[in-house]
Amino acid sequence: MFNRILVGLDGSPTSWSAVHYAFEFGKRLDVPVVGIHVIDERILEEGFLEDIAGVLGFNYYAGISEKLKRFFEEQASVLLDEFLALGRSKGVKVSSYQSTGKPYHVILAQADPEDLIMLGKKSHKPVSGFLLGSTTEIVARRSPCPVFVAVEQKKDIKKICVAYDGSEPSKRALQMGKLLGKLFDGEVYAVHVGEDDLSAEVGEGVRYVGLSGIPEEKLVEYSKDMDLMLLGAFSKGRIKELFLGSVTTFVMHHTNIPLLLVK
Repeated sequence: MFNRILVGLDGSPTSWSAVHYAFEFGKRLDVPVVGIHVIDERILEEGFLEDIAGVLGFNYYAGISEKLKRFFEEQASVLLDEFLALGRSKGVKVSSYQSTGKPYHVILAQADPEDLIMLGKKSHKPVSGFLLGSTTEIVARRSPCPVFVAVEQKKDIKKICVAYDGSEPSKRALQMGKLLGKLFDGEVYAVHVGEDDLSAEVGEGVRYVGLSGIPEEKLVEYSKDMDLMLLGAFSKGRIKELFLGSVTTFVMHHTNIPLLLVK
């Protein structure tokens, strides 16, 4: 299903939730899990630090960025050591990668189409060195591979819902949902919001759910009792590059369960 799992790590509760999901996927699929920590280069720029010093009321001096970088690197080392130790204790094949740059650039540069990226939905404030909040949405738009967005509360994956509308992206999401259903021994629900009856398309082993109303709102409402939702995400075109699509964007911001965006 996947060759590797890349997980963004910033020390926040949601990123650790993503780590635990990554370990579970990695162990079940017997694939390596790579923890990625990125120190955001933008917060090390002298101009930015001079401005923020004036706002926060501390003394700015030339060269402070190098001291901050060393501090962030020490934090990263502790964080990644903890990640590696935890993964090995769970019997997972783990490795780590630490870099400085724009987080989404670094993560996307590491990803192949056959990988799975896992990120937390929210993160620490920017001064933590990893702007994962904005990074998650940018990576979700531009990634060549599926992106798993974790929330803070981790759940056992037993009930999987797939947003299904008959489109090619939704068909790919349904296919992946079926594979995950077998992997986790869970139930799969194909949820369609609209007037058409698409039950004949979803195949065996899937429960079809037909709903009426505003798609994004109904999907969020229905997913409250689910453990994971899959959506076919857009990834090409200038407009789709700027917006994941109204339904995907709304669900991404409002759902309280993990979301897997399938390319």
